[in-house]
Amino acid sequence: MSKYRLKGASGPVINQPFPLGAVSLIGRADDCDLRVDAEGVAPRHAELRENEDGSLVLTNLDSSRQTLLNGEAVESASLASGDEIRIANCRWVLQAPGLRPDTVLTSEAVRPKRSYVPWLIVGGLLAAAAVAWHQGLLPFPPLW
Repeated sequence: MSKYRLKGASGPVINQPFPLGAVSLIGRADDCDLRVDAEGVAPRHAELRENEDGSLVLTNLDSSRQTLLNGEAVESASLASGDEIRIANCRWVLQAPGLRPDTVLTSEAVRPKRSYVPWLIVGGLLAAAAVAWHQGLLPFPPLW
């Protein structure tokens, strides 16, 4: 069983998860693992194959129709988590549990952890003002 799955992102496959096997066929034919009945999809359009090393390869099986990977037409290409596959009006995002997609989660995209020090300073100032007000050290009278 493959660790990968496709998540439908648009078209008739939107929001549908598709777990992948060692070899998964995409197309309109009845023998396809990921059956898509949409205009522009060939009977056996593309194949996803997991290699022995665990990598995943996308292969276009119909040279008269396009298979797009991240917006570019491909005949055969290696995939990584987060890659977008498009066939006709259907888009999928490749998901691999536990793997960070290199193309999305770069060091610039990941927000650094925020410091709690400014909140401590604000809280301390508010507490000091409350104590001073309670002891009558502030120039304005209480509101009650």
